[in-house]
Amino acid sequence: MKVRSKYYIASLLSILAVSGCSSESTTSNVVKTEGIWTEIRITANGERARVVSEFNLNSSTGANIILTTGDKVQATVGSETKQLTMDEDFLDIDYQGYFSQTAKDTKFKLELFRESENETLVSEVKLPTPVTIYSPVSSSFKRNSDILVEWQPASDEGTQLVLQFTASCTTNTDGMTTFGHSAEMDDKQGQYTLLLSEIEGFDDTTFDKSKPCESRVTISRIRTGNTDSRFKSGSSIKAIQEKESEEFEITLN
Repeated sequence: MKVRSKYYIASLLSILAVSGCSSESTTSNVVKTEGIWTEIRITANGERARVVSEFNLNSSTGANIILTTGDKVQATVGSETKQLTMDEDFLDIDYQGYFSQTAKDTKFKLELFRESENETLVSEVKLPTPVTIYSPVSSSFKRNSDILVEWQPASDEGTQLVLQFTASCTTNTDGMTTFGHSAEMDDKQGQYTLLLSEIEGFDDTTFDKSKPCESRVTISRIRTGNTDSRFKSGSSIKAIQEKESEEFEITLN
């Protein structure tokens, strides 16, 4: 059962338009707590959990906030606590850390320590049930095929199950174009039919139809936790269990 779906194509311009990233930055010592917007994501894949905490001024599109001396962010799982380290890449600054714990209901506590304001902001979330994918498996499908996606259902409260399909196709000039389709699914159903005929990306006339598109499906089970109320409105903390299918081919002729 499809609840909501969307199509996207990956390009530099579209990423800049929708990512919400800002090339501007400021430092935390000049920002009051009520002006800090945060997005915290814990993503587990069965092997490890990656914690990413991003801080911006007032909103997702505001200037990146760099934590200055005395301000820090740390994550705690059970008795293990790690200070997150800054990671800076194109248009984005965030704070990251890794943990080995990936089991269902593992609790992650994120703490932002603010020395100048003498306060600690605490946000918490628990991992949902890990994802098990049964199909699709490594195979070849035609352009207008219906692909049956199957997974082990879960009955977690307050979670979403999201499918992301991606395909990378060769162009007539030997370049590559990657595009995709996403849909929110009913977890309890345990299956979803992906209709390739409805995915607009395959209609690109610049594709070399003699070469198959390399494709895969990723399923993410997402749970939203409790963000400290002192953060700017719209802040969030989410725990995600995700799993990729085997890679498969889609032929265009």
